[in-house]
Amino acid sequence: MKPKKTISMYVLMVGVMTLLVVGSLVMFQIYSALTKSQITEVQQKAIKPLDGNIKNEVVTNLVGRRWFNRLELDNPIVINSPVATETGKVEEE
Repeated sequence: MKPKKTISMYVLMVGVMTLLVVGSLVMFQIYSALTKSQITEVQQKAIKPLDGNIKNEVVTNLVGRRWFNRLELDNPIVINSPVATETGKVEEE
């Protein structure tokens, strides 16, 4: 009976050690995945932080813009452009 008890003790010890090693590897992989950035270096260089300040020049340009009403948008002005012919004379359409 004595030999069976020592074999089962070794099996239990190997099982516990295997469980600790596998558990620690899984925990390391989870930690590594959580702390690793998924943005590449090229993307990181391309990303430019936004500046929250609005320039006064932009605001004055917005105020000075021309506003179109609905009638002007519904009836656009058509400008005829000259067309070249085979003879080289310019004709209006």
